Amino acid sequence: MTKLKTARVPAALEADFAEAEKVVSRYFSDQVADPNRGTIEIAGERYVLVRAASLSVEFFTLVEKLYGPGRKGEAHDFARNILFDLAHAIGKSDANAFHAKMNLTDPVARLAAGPILFSHSGWAFVDIDERSHPTPDENYTLLYDHPYSFESDAWLQEGRKADTPVCIMNAGYSSGWCEESFGQPLVAIEVLCRARGDDCCRFIMAPPTRIDEQIETYLADEPALATRIRGYQLPDFFARKRIEEELRAARDDLERRVRSRTADLRDTNERLRSEIADRERVERQLETTQRLESLGRLAGGVAHDFNNLLGVIMGYSSILQRRVPSADPMHSMLVEITDAATLAANLTRQLLTFSRAQVLTMRSIDLNETVEELLRMLRRLVGDDIRLESRRYSGSMIVEADASQIEQVLMNLTVNARDAMPDGGTITIETTVMNPGEGQAPTHARLSVSDTGIGMDEQTQSKIFEPFFTTKKHGEGTGLGLSTVYGIVTQVGGTIEIDSQLGMGARFDVVLPLTEGDTLASERGQDLQPREPRTETVLLVEDSIGFRALMADLLGDDGYTVLVAHDANDALRIARQHPGEIHVLLTDVVMPHIKGPELAKLVLKERPSVKVVFMSGYSDEPLNLETSAGLRAGFLPKPFTPAALDRELRRVVEGS
Repeated sequence: MTKLKTARVPAALEADFAEAEKVVSRYFSDQVADPNRGTIEIAGERYVLVRAASLSVEFFTLVEKLYGPGRKGEAHDFARNILFDLAHAIGKSDANAFHAKMNLTDPVARLAAGPILFSHSGWAFVDIDERSHPTPDENYTLLYDHPYSFESDAWLQEGRKADTPVCIMNAGYSSGWCEESFGQPLVAIEVLCRARGDDCCRFIMAPPTRIDEQIETYLADEPALATRIRGYQLPDFFARKRIEEELRAARDDLERRVRSRTADLRDTNERLRSEIADRERVERQLETTQRLESLGRLAGGVAHDFNNLLGVIMGYSSILQRRVPSADPMHSMLVEITDAATLAANLTRQLLTFSRAQVLTMRSIDLNETVEELLRMLRRLVGDDIRLESRRYSGSMIVEADASQIEQVLMNLTVNARDAMPDGGTITIETTVMNPGEGQAPTHARLSVSDTGIGMDEQTQSKIFEPFFTTKKHGEGTGLGLSTVYGIVTQVGGTIEIDSQLGMGARFDVVLPLTEGDTLASERGQDLQPREPRTETVLLVEDSIGFRALMADLLGDDGYTVLVAHDANDALRIARQHPGEIHVLLTDVVMPHIKGPELAKLVLKERPSVKVVFMSGYSDEPLNLETSAGLRAGFLPKPFTPAALDRELRRVVEGS
């Protein structure tokens, strides 16, 4: 066989390359140069001669100047990408035209024509390694040298040494030609380069997805080259293509998931609309709640100050009732003043409950007595066009609760019944007990409020205890009345039931567990009873001038020695300087600068044996302070009567 002149290839490929050498030689033998027309034609195809250096070292130099100082790396990356993309496209185009012109169809024959044409056209001589495996699949690999690469020669002739391989167009053109020959994407990477100081210009060609793997395989065969083969990189053309393929696959997957999710969304659309409606309702409720909380804080502050005024009224009217004979016409007037102040105190309790600043006082109370004491005020509250009737259980009905809270429950239910009868009617308040069985003691008390009003349908009844739900016109109700009732009743371990029909009125049954034990005697009328004089010393701390003066009078009338302080600092001064014993610290909770609980701790450091009683219309402070004797501090919710004051002071002083 004739020895190849334009390439060196493995023995298995020599026959194909020998035939390709004949074909390409015949092609280039038909060459015509006509300077008068400015044309060079080979086999009827027009060619253009270009200086080798202008497409290599000089092109890199030009791009460096365009980028400016300090940007050499960016300039070389740009130049490499431009040259590779251009050469790869030219290689594919030349291969396509040559294969058609020379009628080449076999992939190896088509490939073989490339290196021969490469030599004839002045690009480089091609030396293909025996480890090459040119096949039309992903295992394709081509290991080859370009001993006389025009790009390396250009750098060497300029006397410049490159940092990275420079035979960019050689790699691009050869991979473009082979890609067209085998019909699959291929990329060639130069791993050794004479312009960088290596002894040859060596290339590895493979599919873009396998190129890194093929380089690693080559390095495993040639471990001595591991430190020299460096600085190579996948041409940007193939990096972009790989990214595009990944993006296309991601887009296809996204479209598939969108179609799937869209189908799911059709099924859940109604649920989402419902959730949005619920969220909007909650947001409206939150807005209302925030507004009510602001009003509540204002109401709490107003109620606190108002309680001080009511305390003065109730206190002095009680003192006058003691001093004015019952036969005197003024005595009944004083009773009316006391009742009016008590009604006002109940209203302030509602404000405090609304603001969540009410201090609860749980104790054993007689439900019958609580209802009876409130009836007079309720009759005034419902108006003249409504008849208020009451029926009470004959025996005692002792429950564990806060009396003021139970009063609020009764007032709210009564007001609700009144509003359900715009044209008048009858409200009936009844107390009964519930027996678990015949012959057994009653276990629960029942407080019922019924009306002859418009009644409610089942849907309204299902929501009646929900916060903010109301059937009243806008601006006529907050929707908190019955929800407050529900909260109070459940807090003391009770239940509430409703029975109503449209046009048939409504009945609310509050069921509370009965408890054993005796109730504290009613305060009504106790202010008129004579009491044994006291001898203890009380340190009174109150910032309200009027209420402070009243308290001093009440305590003085009962025989106490009173040390009066207008604030916490004044109280501390007295506690440190008073020569005698101080038995009780009676202090307001909410005061400027230092509050009652903090003052109590400071006084106890000075006088460990002192007993403590707090007074307040409301409190955000935890009132769990214990004295050195282990007794819990006493507490008086404002406004209070002289009887309540006397009873709490005696309890604390006597340790009962």
